[in-house]
Amino acid sequence: MCKGPLVHRRGKDKGKPVLDKDGKQRVGYLGTGCPNLAKRDHGSWSFYLELSAGPDGARSRMRPGGFRTQREAAKECKRVWEEHEAGLDVGVRETVAEYLQRWIDSKSDVAFTTTDKYREHIELHIDPYIGHLDRKKLRKSHIVEMFAAINDRNTTIQVHREYVTLLTADCEVKRKAWREGAKADRAVLRASWHEARELLAVERKKMQRITGPTTLVRIRATLSSALQDAVRAEEIKKNWAHLVRLPKVKAPKPLLWTPARVAHWRATGEIPSKVMVWTPQLLGQFLDHYIDDELGDLWHFMAMRGPRRGETCALPWTEVDLDEMQVTISQQVVYVAKQLFGTTPKADSERIIDLDSESARLFADRRERQAAQREKAGAAWTESGLVFTQENGKGYHPDYLTKRFKKLIEDADLPPITLHGLRHGAACLAHAGGAEMKDISDQLGHSGIQITMDTYTNVLAEAKRAQAEAALNIVPRAGRPVPTPPAPEQTPAEVPAQQETPTPVPVPAGGARLTALHRAREKKAAQAAKAKDRVTI
Repeated sequence: MCKGPLVHRRGKDKGKPVLDKDGKQRVGYLGTGCPNLAKRDHGSWSFYLELSAGPDGARSRMRPGGFRTQREAAKECKRVWEEHEAGLDVGVRETVAEYLQRWIDSKSDVAFTTTDKYREHIELHIDPYIGHLDRKKLRKSHIVEMFAAINDRNTTIQVHREYVTLLTADCEVKRKAWREGAKADRAVLRASWHEARELLAVERKKMQRITGPTTLVRIRATLSSALQDAVRAEEIKKNWAHLVRLPKVKAPKPLLWTPARVAHWRATGEIPSKVMVWTPQLLGQFLDHYIDDELGDLWHFMAMRGPRRGETCALPWTEVDLDEMQVTISQQVVYVAKQLFGTTPKADSERIIDLDSESARLFADRRERQAAQREKAGAAWTESGLVFTQENGKGYHPDYLTKRFKKLIEDADLPPITLHGLRHGAACLAHAGGAEMKDISDQLGHSGIQITMDTYTNVLAEAKRAQAEAALNIVPRAGRPVPTPPAPEQTPAEVPAQQETPTPVPVPAGGARLTALHRAREKKAAQAAKAKDRVTI
């Protein structure tokens, strides 16, 4: 709508200028009084809609404008009216950021930790790029541009991280120059080193984390979940995030620390995968090395039965049954927004775990040791009811377990794995021991067997060799000797004083299967002979 000097359009002063209190002609919207309104390309069109009253009975009206032609205004008017008739809230003005805040505040059907991740994705990645848009005008192109901007930001962050790496090397060079320089130059060299160190400290504070491919997929999932709820509520017509394609991300498969990989790691420091698993020999070295550690029983429990760290920290004595050798996972500790919260795990994660005999013995020892600590602490003891506690009775922080486990590995000079790697190892040990995938899934608290199969199908090398040998023995082959298991090693005290040499049994051609058939025929013939003798008598 045009602005200009106002004149009276009716009455006795028609045609005269409208004056303000100072006697100056007022300036305002001319409306239909614009002298250029008759020109074809002058001004713009608008439309007016009276919508259905809201739940409170208040009138809802729309008067959008700015259309160049009457046809454009009519087309938009028709579109808005059809969306209104379809149930969409066309009269509501709400940005993407406002809607996402309303959505996350009302989200109550997911876990507490999931909601926290949703908030992180919204605040750090979604709102800065598309939060200002009207949610009804959001389209696929806007979301594609958002991910492109995040990738550009990743490039900037990577360049800065490389710059910090150069500053770190430069700082180390100047430090060595100061330590090894001549005495007369040491003051200047030291000042140069301090200057480089201060610059490095400033730049390190500016360092940011790169948003990786997996996080990008999760950001899209968060936005898609919010938009899908809006579609169900008939607030928008389409879930545009669902149409955005991102590069496929494959979860890293656990790899075994074979002797070759260990040798390569010791020579180069390179780790083959983000998810590494110890062999039984390496796990045994770790458990033997820290058998007297305060948390030795905890490491053993996590390595053999595979609970999560939050479930381990929250395990109470009331859920431990040493007579039945079982523990019940019914609660967990989560760390959200720099605070610890005790929550119940997901329905699939509530489960009963069978204990091995060694774990049961270590739990009994823990109970006795805890009773002695309670008596020693006296009034300073905190009655938490937890199995794994400090000397004052308080439970452990999950992050403490992660950091301590990492330090123990470094001190023992073992190839590195994460604390969660013990959980991977427990699954592999169970699989190598003959457990079915369904049993392993139940042990780990997975929501479905497919997750277990996708993640833990890498069995240990020893189990693979045993499976290959078993497959070989199924097929009978002429002239192949029957494989015999190796005899267990005996200590000198266990070796008998005299041991007769066993009479060798002739092995028929055809392998183990024909040997079993031959013995079965001999047994059947002997039984038939005995029966015949009874009839003769």
